[in-house]
Amino acid sequence: MSLPTFTALGPEGFGKYAVDLKTMVMEASDRPAEGLLVPGFVDIHIHGAFGHDFMSGTAEDLLAMADGLQKVGYEAFLPTTVTGSLEDVRRAVSLLPDNDWRVQGLHLEGPFISPKHPGAQPHKYIVEPSAEWDGVLDHRRLRLVTLAPEIPGGLELTKRLSDRLDPVIVSLGHTDATYDQVQAAVEAGASHTTHTYNAMRPLHHREPGTVGAAMTLEKITCELIYDRIHVSRPAAEVVLRCKGADGVIAVSDATMAAGMEPGTEISMWGLDCVVGDKQVRLKNGTLAGSGITLYDAFQNLVHDFGPEVAIRLCCLNPRRALKMGSPRVWTIMDPELRIQEIIA
Repeated sequence: MSLPTFTALGPEGFGKYAVDLKTMVMEASDRPAEGLLVPGFVDIHIHGAFGHDFMSGTAEDLLAMADGLQKVGYEAFLPTTVTGSLEDVRRAVSLLPDNDWRVQGLHLEGPFISPKHPGAQPHKYIVEPSAEWDGVLDHRRLRLVTLAPEIPGGLELTKRLSDRLDPVIVSLGHTDATYDQVQAAVEAGASHTTHTYNAMRPLHHREPGTVGAAMTLEKITCELIYDRIHVSRPAAEVVLRCKGADGVIAVSDATMAAGMEPGTEISMWGLDCVVGDKQVRLKNGTLAGSGITLYDAFQNLVHDFGPEVAIRLCCLNPRRALKMGSPRVWTIMDPELRIQEIIA
């Protein structure tokens, strides 16, 4: 019996492979492909989904969120905080399960960010690094921190996190850092930018800012919310041309609105919001967050830049950033990118 053939990113590059679905051993094939074989999605920036919110939910909410994400092709994710009180962040950290490989650790977004670029982060909880946060910053499950390097103590915290025996990824976001300040942060150990373009100092021809530094400094990997709302297709193309497909990581930055019916009214982080089509907005129409999963971002990327780019951004690059091993989850999609089977 012949093995099924899929389009995949395999040992000989992107192409058609005959695949043993029990061992996932691939061999190049010239037979027509039955569909697309995709490694599990890895989302390093996600606040919630399917009506579940990490910061305000329970351990059961987090597991229900993981179950829902697995059904759309996820292998793993980093539950992500929003800027909040120390008490609220500690409570969220306590929800992390010890024995669920889907939850790879914590992404701490804020509170060490710039008040000039808070985005949807609650302004009143923005603070500078201090000793009272040591328990969170030294936590063994902490994998990634979004911070503004230009704030007092920002560079010192960057170096402290990146010098840990188990180094934490430092990502620059919600920041007004100049090009030179980003360079200094990279020298201190920073290696990512959070939702590139959004909530950061923009590119200017006299002062390239955070965006200009992200595009040109080789040690920086750029996060990108590719819902075509937070970032347009031409802007995404600029990042891909500057960084190459291996220098960009797609993220959902999803809120609890992801997967909910448009028109649903929700309370999110103390704000009254309405779920839209792959987005969530305040009742006055202001964009309040993302309503996509990485499966949605993957489909957008395939349509706009091709499946190889999509697989690198949604599957391989975040896996490499978290130093994960071989994929434990594979998704078979048909030519229209509908999920046919998830192998886990």
